[in-house]
Amino acid sequence: MSQYITIRRELLDDIIAHCKEVYPNEACGILAGRGNAIERAYRITNINNSTVTYEMDSREQINVKREIEKEGLKITCIYHSHPASPAYPSQTDIARAYWPGADDVLIYPDVYYVIVGHVNGALETRAFKVYPKQRPEKRYSQGLRPYGDTGSFCL
Repeated sequence: MSQYITIRRELLDDIIAHCKEVYPNEACGILAGRGNAIERAYRITNINNSTVTYEMDSREQINVKREIEKEGLKITCIYHSHPASPAYPSQTDIARAYWPGADDVLIYPDVYYVIVGHVNGALETRAFKVYPKQRPEKRYSQGLRPYGDTGSFCL
């Protein structure tokens, strides 16, 4: 996985729209692409229907994974929202990056975790990488930034 990934404005807008549509509950989904470019956003139902946590519908998740593989893409990010807090991973977010009962084995070791959060009424989007037995890397804590004149944003 590259040290950076890019996402087109329309995909970012779709993720934000998804978060607004399910507000005040958390939204969740998967982003997929080739190399360092995200090409698709997949909305997935939060079966917890909760304002403070999410759990992806496993059937939808499996179907999305199959579609991603069929299209020759790779999962690049897992996204979710924090409807009433900043875009930083919670302890629950970090714990769920690992297989249950295995605090040193990540479910998706190469993905970034994208969080859409709220701060003082404004949305912010940040990406984090989780490493085994370490806190998430926060080198991207400044959030998304324009990527040249491409209409894309860089994590």
